[in-house]
Amino acid sequence: MASPQAVDAGSGRPKINADLLDVADQLHREFANRLTSCEVNECLYQVAAKFEDANVRSFVPLLVRRYVRDELQARLAHAQTYQGAAQES
Repeated sequence: MASPQAVDAGSGRPKINADLLDVADQLHREFANRLTSCEVNECLYQVAAKFEDANVRSFVPLLVRRYVRDELQARLAHAQTYQGAAQES
């Protein structure tokens, strides 16, 4: 069974497994105007790592996409709350 991420020997950074490439592309397009590519990748790698040892990979892309979206949306909401509080001060 392939792992959801492998390390790119040239850069030492995680490389997304093929079953998550579409998910990564969707997430990058969805958050392109609000978060950097690095922020999306970091969250994607962290969530994908949780499923590294999954025996059944059928639902891994769906779950990774959902958890990454939830986390990124929470970060954005937190940032907006923080900015709003800072402007009121």
